[in-house]
Amino acid sequence: MSLVLVRIDDRLIHGQVVAGWGMYLNPDRILLSSDTIANSPWEKEMYMAAEATAPYPVVISVMTQDETLAFLTDPVAAEEKIILLIETPLEILQLIRRGLQIREINVGGMHFKAGKRRLAPFIFVDEEDISCFRELHERNIHIEGRDVPTAKALDVIAMIDSPK
Repeated sequence: MSLVLVRIDDRLIHGQVVAGWGMYLNPDRILLSSDTIANSPWEKEMYMAAEATAPYPVVISVMTQDETLAFLTDPVAAEEKIILLIETPLEILQLIRRGLQIREINVGGMHFKAGKRRLAPFIFVDEEDISCFRELHERNIHIEGRDVPTAKALDVIAMIDSPK
């Protein structure tokens, strides 16, 4: 597999991903991994519609976690440049616990919800998120916060550990 970006973003497929990161990385495929969305025909169709409006040729796939793991180990995936989108830190951690091998995660958007605290203007976390990030870090996975490719990368673990 050739993952050119593994991104946590609660908005999933949107302009920053398709236009910003897509134009920068020129992926062959954007893979949204979500059991919930993959099992909801109308949501799946809505996200896959981005394929027709992307400013470059790209395949949009929406897969369950099982389908994601199977696809990423398929020889077809090895020939593609893929952006993997995940909604939450827990979802990427679940994939990693099941065998997905990655070295870096981009946190592009975890927006405000009740009970979350701000790390950066586009990153809000709760205790579950922090626990997941710590386990990912312990697995030697670098976690950077960066909303767009031209922005300065932020060290998510350092932001979690810094005084509030």
